[in-house]
This record gives sequence, structure tokens and C-alpha cells, in this order.
Amino acid sequence: MNTLTAIEARNLTKAFAKDRVAVSSLDLKISPGTVFGLVGRNGAGKSTALRLLMGLLKPDQGASMILGKCLWSADRTHRARVGYVPQHQQLPGRMSLDDLGRYVGTFYEDWDHSKLKVLSKRWGLNTEIPVGRMSGGEQRKSALLLAIHSMPQVLILDEPAAGLDSVARRELLDLLIDLIQLRPETTMLISTHHIGDLARIAQEVGMMDRGRLTRTAQLDELQERVKKVQVVFPGEAPPRNFKVPGMIRQESIGPVMTAICELESEHLLQEMEKQPGIRVQSFPLSLEEIFLELFENKDWQSHATEEAMPVDENFGGYYETDHV
Repeated sequence: MNTLTAIEARNLTKAFAKDRVAVSSLDLKISPGTVFGLVGRNGAGKSTALRLLMGLLKPDQGASMILGKCLWSADRTHRARVGYVPQHQQLPGRMSLDDLGRYVGTFYEDWDHSKLKVLSKRWGLNTEIPVGRMSGGEQRKSALLLAIHSMPQVLILDEPAAGLDSVARRELLDLLIDLIQLRPETTMLISTHHIGDLARIAQEVGMMDRGRLTRTAQLDELQERVKKVQVVFPGEAPPRNFKVPGMIRQESIGPVMTAICELESEHLLQEMEKQPGIRVQSFPLSLEEIFLELFENKDWQSHATEEAMPVDENFGGYYETDHV
């Protein structure tokens, strides 16, 4: 595997029973300094994929590397270059953030506890009270603070905003933006069902379905290609069997046809406008709207997951708690 790739997986596969595959033939490459968003429906396999990458689960097939090494067998020094916050982070309730900082600091050579206190104050966290007395949002920020304080080269976050209200989610997102500005060379892999949040921070997005990574794309390119197109025809109805180029789905009401399209080029719409009497307009879609359109389209979904095995992450004690 290429050591210049920050995160890489090849044919990564994990099953919890013979016919219950959680992650199937996952191929993934993330370049250094990229913020990569991983999205998918409930049970798509995102959390299991992250555990495999982190070396917390051993794959049945394939391999993965972070910063050129497999974390399943990497030494402590290499693992210290990677930060990870699982979806259900359970910090010891009786310990304060000060206590946790001193404990976690024993695993890192360059840990600066005074800097931890400065960042805690900046983020509105009381370092002296037991973590168990903190709100859910404060505990989540504490876990994130501990993960990023060592300034990892790679940061992997599984549903970082899980269970937070809208205010706490925005604060958490602002913290991630702060980190990106402080350390633009840091690679982030974020699994989230808050798809709209990714539009603020991610450069690339990957879509998982039934254990497979069905699609990856540059975020700006995806939003440029997938659009809502409205075509108004002369007369009372569109021509029979007419299809808008790149159509994912379309519907007609009278002479107006509305379609969700993935366009290879805006030139295709310009060609349509050359037909006598036709008027064409295109409208942008949010990332969340694009995700819903792509996953609701059965033809695209069945093609993308062709030959995939059944998925069940509720088997064997590993429970996938994604919400999309």
C-alpha cells in the first residue's frame, strides 16, 4: 500500500456470521490533509469500517493502513499519531478532565497538560468537576479534546455529534473547523448522519450501502453534477418517452417536467434549450438532498450493491447505530 496515502483499505471485509457481512470488499483511499465524510443508512457498515481501520476488529479479508501501517499490529508510537472518538465514548464518570488529561498524557511523549487547560477554557469546559456531572455535549467535547490534543496526523470520528442538540452540534462543528485551521495537514475521516454538517468542512464524501462503499466523490463536484432540472414544453404535455439527460428520476405535471439529474456537463442542458419552444432551468441541491435522491433511486442502488451479501451488524454483539 502507498505510504503517501493517509488512510487506505483494500478489499476490507468483516462478517459476524457466515451469511451476515457487515463490511464487504471495502476499497478506500484518503490523501493527507483531506476531510472525508462517510455517510450511509442505518446498518450500512460505517462504524464497523472505522473499527477495522483503527485495528479494533480483525478483518476476515483484505487489509487497511493508516499512515503506512496496519493499526492491528502497529506499535504504541505509531498509534499515538492517530486520534479516534467512537460514537459511544464512555469516559470514567468519577474522573475530572484534569484527571483524564494526566492519564491520557502518559501515552504520548509530547503531551502538554497546561495547553489542555487552555483549550478546555476556550471551549467552555470545567476541568475540575467529574465528567459524570457534565452535560452530554460537554462530555462529547471533552472526548474530542482529549483525542485532538496530541495533534494527531489522522483523526477518525464516529458520529461526533450523536445525541447533541443543535447548539451543541454547531459548537462541536466549530471546534473541528478550528482544528482544520490550526492543523490543515491533519487528515479527518468523519462518519455522520448529520449530512448537512459535512458541507461546511468536508472535501470528499463516501457513501456506504449494505457494507460496501458504493461511491466516492469530491463534494463540490458532486454538488455541481447532481441538480434539479425543470423543463417546460409547448403544448399540454411533454413528448412521449422524453428523458432529461442524466435523469435519476423525473415526473411531469401538465407541460412541466421536473427531474433530478446527474449531468456530465451543463452543455447537455444547453442542447435541450435549442429545441423549439422548450425552456430549461436548473437548481442546486443540498448535500442531504443529493444523498436522499441517490439512495432512493433503486436502479442506482441495486447496481452499486450488486452481488453484496446480506448485512447484519446486530449480530455477535456489534451494533451499528447509524441513523441514516
